[in-house]
Amino acid sequence: MRDRRTAAWVLALALPLLAVGCGDDDGPAPAAPTPTEALWNPCDALDAKGVNREFGTSATEDAGTPTSPSCSFAPNTDGDPVVDANYVLFPEGLDAAWETMGRSETAQVTSPKVRGADDTRLVVDFDARQLYVSGFVQNGDLIQTVDAVDPEPFDRRRVVGAVTWALGELSAHAQESGVS
Repeated sequence: MRDRRTAAWVLALALPLLAVGCGDDDGPAPAAPTPTEALWNPCDALDAKGVNREFGTSATEDAGTPTSPSCSFAPNTDGDPVVDANYVLFPEGLDAAWETMGRSETAQVTSPKVRGADDTRLVVDFDARQLYVSGFVQNGDLIQTVDAVDPEPFDRRRVVGAVTWALGELSAHAQESGVS
């Protein structure tokens, strides 16, 4: 059981780590953003009201700061799902990233239709205690992720639907922002 859970989270966490090791050696690395530059934040597309409605929870949003963005929704009630969103700029695309990731033998992987997305993946796995759902949506060079962990008793259909909804919100925001 632990191997299955580990594999699902390795899959969800591998995408940002993958971007760190990518790039060519033909020139210097691009300059790091200055502390005053606005960085992309998935919480620009997601908010607690929508997350609470779709996941059936009461959660508090943490969007980080303009120079250190994050996007997480911590449940206010024990037993409710934890939701996090993140992103990476990866010009090679989701297919290329996907080929380098490890795969769980038990996870179910689908590619839901998300308006405006270049590519998507949805990974669903569970063990006796928790449901794990990770979604990936690509718009141009931007790949955004949504991870949800919901302890027993979980509503698989609702959590899968809510992660798919979040992918749609992230994709729409990327289009509106001119990323795609």
